[in-house]
Amino acid sequence: MAQILEPWIGLVEVRALNRESYGAAGAFAYILTWASDATEFRKKAEFIVATIDLYVIGVEREQPLSEFRREQIPPEEIEDMIARAESNSDAIVWGTFHQYRVDTG
Repeated sequence: MAQILEPWIGLVEVRALNRESYGAAGAFAYILTWASDATEFRKKAEFIVATIDLYVIGVEREQPLSEFRREQIPPEEIEDMIARAESNSDAIVWGTFHQYRVDTG
């Protein structure tokens, strides 16, 4: 049975493969992509950040976009991400990377 894809969104924490070249300990960014569940969402997040020499260390609040919208009104940046992804089920879109300079763990 084919799984149904729908837009998913989550807050993804990343680290650089080469911290010196990245200039930060890590970053957080919202990622929006089409997925059938949280596992597929994470796999797609891992795929896209690897293309820019980053790796995922954590995902928070991953959920279908419909649930996200029920909980809050998306800010303009996320609305822009939705507009870019909604007609393309192959899309993987990220928002601003909010860097942090110090490891906390």
